[in-house]
Amino acid sequence: MSSQTDTVAVDLDDTELETPPAGLFTRFAAEFLGTFILVFIGFGVTLYAGVLLNPDETLRLLSWGVALLVVIALFGRVSGGHFNPAVTLGAAITGRTSWPDVLVYWVGQLAGGAAAAGLLYLTIPSGLPTAVGAASQKAMFTKVASGYGEHSIVGQLTTGAVTTELVQVLLVEVVATALFVGVALMAQRWARGTRGTTAVVTGLAYGALSLTTYSLTGGALNPARATAAAIFSEGWAVGQLWLFWVAPLVGAAIAALLVTVFAPDPLPVYDLDDEDEDEEYAQEDATDADDEGHRLELEEDSEEPEEDHSAEDPTGIPEAGPARDDAFTEDYDATADYDEDDTGPARS
Repeated sequence: MSSQTDTVAVDLDDTELETPPAGLFTRFAAEFLGTFILVFIGFGVTLYAGVLLNPDETLRLLSWGVALLVVIALFGRVSGGHFNPAVTLGAAITGRTSWPDVLVYWVGQLAGGAAAAGLLYLTIPSGLPTAVGAASQKAMFTKVASGYGEHSIVGQLTTGAVTTELVQVLLVEVVATALFVGVALMAQRWARGTRGTTAVVTGLAYGALSLTTYSLTGGALNPARATAAAIFSEGWAVGQLWLFWVAPLVGAAIAALLVTVFAPDPLPVYDLDDEDEDEEYAQEDATDADDEGHRLELEEDSEEPEEDHSAEDPTGIPEAGPARDDAFTEDYDATADYDEDDTGPARS
C-alpha cells in the first residue's frame, strides 16, 4: 500500500506528475466509502444470491475479491487502498502509513462496514427469512458472521455435527491474513503504484483466501468485515468477535515484519539519463576550466618583454638582415640613375 506521507506519482500518457497527498479527511472518506462498497457487495451477494437462483458457492465467495478489486481501483490513489484494519497495521509497521493515521483509518473502515451491513439488514424483506429457512432477520444475517466451534460455517451447515476448535481457527486466520497482507504490501511495491495491477493481484488473493478459510473461520480476514457482521447477528457473534480482531492483527504484524526484514522498501531511484547528463555537463565544465587554466599559464609564461630596436637604431632598419639574392643584385642596380624620358636606366 502506498505511503500517504509522500507525494503520489500519477501516470498520464506515460508522463509522471507529482501530486500532493490527499488530506486526512479525504483519506478517511475514501476508506469509509471503500469499506462500505466492499461489505455491501460481499454481504449482499452472500445474503441474496441464493434466494431466486442457486449460484455456485465458489463464485459467490469470490465476489469479495471482485469487490476489493473495484474499491482499490477507485480509491487506491487516495488512501492507499486498505479497507481493512489488518492492512493498515501492516502499512504502518512498514512505514507506508504514519501511526497517528492508523486510528483514523480504523474508524473509517469500521464505520463504512457497519453502515453497509446496517443498510442490508434494514432492507431485508419481512417474509424473506422464513422463506429461506431462517427464524428472523438476525438469524439470516448470522449466516455471514465469523465464528468457531458450533458457530463456525461448517458447524452451522452440519447443525453442530462438525465443529472447529479455537486453536484451529486462530491458526488458520493468522496464517491466511499474513499471506493476504504480505501480498497486498508486495503488490503495491512491484506494481509501482499502478492501480490496475495492484487491484487485480490483491483482489484475487483476497477472494482465494476467503474461499480457502470460509468453512472454518467465515473467511473474513478483516476485522471491519467481521465487526459489521457481528453487530447485526445473534449474541454469540459479538462474544467471539475478539478472535477475529486478534488473529488478523497478529497475522498482519508477522507479514509486515517479514516484508521489512527480507524485502525492505528500496532507496529512491533517480533518472539515470538526468544523472548522465549532469555528469557530462560537469565533466565538460571541468575540462573547460582545466583548458582555461592551462591557457592562462601558457600566456603568463609566454609573456616576455619585446626588445625595443627603435631606441638603438633611429632609422628603424635592423643592423643585420637576411642576405640578398646575388641574382637579384646582378639584374637590378638599386643605385642606377633613371632618365625621366627614357624607359630604361641610363648607365654612366
